[in-house]
Amino acid sequence: MTTLSTLSAATGYQAGSAARAGTVAGSTGPVPAAVSTASPSSAVVLSGRANGALVQLYSADGTMAAVSDNTVTSGPFVWESRQTGAISSLMAGDAVAGDLAGRWHGLGKALLDHIKDGGGSFSQSVLQSWQAVQADEGVQAILRQQLHDFAGNGIGLSVVTAGGAKVNFSLSADSNGIAVKVEVAEGKLADDEREAIGGLGDAFQAAVNGLAEQPPRLALEGLLKFDTAALASIDLHAALGGGDQAIDFHADAGQRTLSTSGAAGAIKVAVDLNGAAIAGSARQRQDAIASYLEQFDAAARRGHGDESLNALFKDAFAQLNSSYPGQASKAGQVSPAVGMEDADRKMLTGLADFTASVSGTTRVPNPLDHGEVDSFDYRVSQRTTLGGGSQANRHIVQQQQSSLHAAYHEPLHAGAPLKLTTDKQSQNYTYRQIDDEASSTLEIAYDKGFLARALLRQSASQQTHVTKYVLGKKVSDITTPSQSSIVRDFTAQLRDAAADKERQAAGGEFRWEQMLSLIGSLSLLKQDPAVLKRQAALPLAA
Repeated sequence: MTTLSTLSAATGYQAGSAARAGTVAGSTGPVPAAVSTASPSSAVVLSGRANGALVQLYSADGTMAAVSDNTVTSGPFVWESRQTGAISSLMAGDAVAGDLAGRWHGLGKALLDHIKDGGGSFSQSVLQSWQAVQADEGVQAILRQQLHDFAGNGIGLSVVTAGGAKVNFSLSADSNGIAVKVEVAEGKLADDEREAIGGLGDAFQAAVNGLAEQPPRLALEGLLKFDTAALASIDLHAALGGGDQAIDFHADAGQRTLSTSGAAGAIKVAVDLNGAAIAGSARQRQDAIASYLEQFDAAARRGHGDESLNALFKDAFAQLNSSYPGQASKAGQVSPAVGMEDADRKMLTGLADFTASVSGTTRVPNPLDHGEVDSFDYRVSQRTTLGGGSQANRHIVQQQQSSLHAAYHEPLHAGAPLKLTTDKQSQNYTYRQIDDEASSTLEIAYDKGFLARALLRQSASQQTHVTKYVLGKKVSDITTPSQSSIVRDFTAQLRDAAADKERQAAGGEFRWEQMLSLIGSLSLLKQDPAVLKRQAALPLAA
């Protein structure tokens, strides 16, 4: 009869992994070929099985497995192939973890290290359902393919190298087991390309760890810092919770995009790096990101947006703008004739151009009025144009825009329950509709090398339409508009500050830099008319 000690060795557990799983380790030997208990002649249940409780099942050959909810939580596991090395050892320990983060523990980094260390295409899986343990090899092959391709949770990473090679990495997991795969799909990998891929190991594992949390969290900053000399692009796709949440991320030298879809709604963020020469300093960029995140929070509060979806949106926006490729910010030249100078950048937001949107899932909470929907749609963007016949006659226009369209139901009294049914007695509520627009446009122009125009135009409008119902009858219908717009001309102040700087007047350099920073701060989008009115009262001097 197989003992617990020999079974531990047969399933490939190392001492540390076994201890983490709460089993007894008897060997640290290599993972063997698939262990199968196909067609057992008997199965003995030692005790009645309660929900989630472990029971011990014996197969005909006397091996024992712990089973919980049809999942084998300690051997015998069914392995795809005989393998040695770090990946199989990690999988042996991860297979008994109780959460998704544990089942993918260390595997993302291990797959990229495999390529870094000279490895090629690779596939491994461990089946742990009782169905798989009892099945013949043909059924096991089908279950294994389903685990690779259709598991309830999966993450894929595709890397295209500068030389044209493509490498695909995948991790999948559900109650049936864990599967991983590395595929060198196109071309051959150079040594520097392998090194660059391996350099993303910790970043990929951080992304995996974040997505494995509940709810999923974005951790993409590390993946954005790939070596653009060796790697051309990276793509990440995740399908989580049996398809409830999908995430797609792409990055190359010219753009970054991220989109998600799920039960709460969808987000999209795209950052244009082709014109990243407009980007300012790290501090300027951080200030702009912080300002935008405040705008996102304000929009979510005003439109009753989903908090978890807004948090994901904020993470996506902040991370995709956290840093830009160094060579892009130094390029400076958009065309041979016209380029961006430091003083120009300091008057802009500091961010590369972008588009971003978040849309909540539309719902119909009132069965007596399907035209009243709960919805949330917020969009924001920045676009910068640089033109002119020469550097001395360049002109720059940076436009920022946002819109919020939302609607939601509320009880008549705060804290009261809202449960709308076909019963007129339940039809006591207010229905709010939000329609907001905001814009900020900064124009900078030079004539024969001298500043000719520095003009800031901003506007913000908010409209709230509130309809109140009592016992299903409309008792009030009120629309409340609010609007503000300002035009500020900085041309004279900039000319004076530039003159002080040129003649090296006392404090001239400081006043010049302060004036540029003030314009950059004031030009940031303001969505609230009240905030814009307060800004209009600020003095123009730095």
